[in-house]
This record gives sequence, C-alpha cells and structure tokens, in this order.
Amino acid sequence: MRLIFSLFVVLFIASAPYWLYLPIILIGIIIFPLYLEAMLFGFIIDTLYGLGGGYFFGFTFAVLATLLVYFAHPLREHLRFNV
Repeated sequence: MRLIFSLFVVLFIASAPYWLYLPIILIGIIIFPLYLEAMLFGFIIDTLYGLGGGYFFGFTFAVLATLLVYFAHPLREHLRFNV
C-alpha cells in the first residue's frame, strides 16, 4: 500500500499543480509511520520546480518535508494510527 501511494504521489508531482500533491504528501506523512519518502519528494519538487538559491540552498520543500516528518512522528504516535 505504501509503494502504491508513493507511485501515486510521484505521478501527481509530475502532472498536477502543487495544491493537489502537497496535501496528499501531508496525508502520507500522517498515515504512514516514518514516511521518509516525503523528503525524497521534497527534493524532486525542488529539482523540478525550485527556483534555486534562496533559503536552505534552494531545497525549501525538502527541508520542510524533513521538518514535517520529524514533528509529525510524535503526533502520529499520540493519535495511534495503525496502518
């Protein structure tokens, strides 16, 4: 299920606008334990659509995804999702 979800996200990143794939990535972070793929998706988003330079050396989405995974893990444990 996790692999199918990740492939679905990659397809959305390649073909859909950001306001569709960012909530889907957030749902994956909440549902799956340690959804580290979100960091990879952040790098893909920054590589495809990033402007380069700026904050965090041009990897804004990758850094934000890393922070979301880091802070969502204790929240997920507290909510006790079991997938």
